[in-house]
Amino acid sequence: MPTGKTLIQTFKSFVKRKTSQQYRFELQYENKKWDGLKEIGELARYSVITGYAFQYFPSPSVLDLGCGEGILQEKMAHTHYKSYLGIDFSSVAIDNAKKLEDNRTRFLVGDLNHLVVDGKFDVIIYNESLNYLSDPVKAVEALFPHLNPGGIFVISLVDKHGKEQTALWNKLAPVLQLKDRTKVINSVGHLWTIQVYCLRGAG
Repeated sequence: MPTGKTLIQTFKSFVKRKTSQQYRFELQYENKKWDGLKEIGELARYSVITGYAFQYFPSPSVLDLGCGEGILQEKMAHTHYKSYLGIDFSSVAIDNAKKLEDNRTRFLVGDLNHLVVDGKFDVIIYNESLNYLSDPVKAVEALFPHLNPGGIFVISLVDKHGKEQTALWNKLAPVLQLKDRTKVINSVGHLWTIQVYCLRGAG
């Protein structure tokens, strides 16, 4: 028979899981909330991200953090990337993305707040995902050992209500060196800022 203490612990564990970031994303993907990311209005943003990656590396190894169902990978699929690893909180999204796997392409479920990843990469991408992390700067810094010499971060953030997420960009400024930035606006007025960074002193 469970004790009162055991029941309380079980309840706390249940509440924690049901209010977790991962659980929210699972529900959102199950309910097709993110299907709009596949629409034509998102294409320019994906094109800029892909363009940056291949501007710096003709055949990059890519780490896509917050990859969702692999939409960005599909935009890159016609190119000659060396390798691609997509990681997302949501097992629902990753299950849908796994149909895109091949000998160069993998998808994994992972917590971007406490990421454990093997290997090094030429291009590390946060495509509309960095702003969901509890400590974005700490998460980025933890990836420094996984960036190849001359490697870049490509970070895209939506301009909420038409305004840049200046506070987050400002937090990144002391730890990364800005190389370039692009603004994208689509036909319905959605705005994004995409910035490219290297490690300080590397560019």
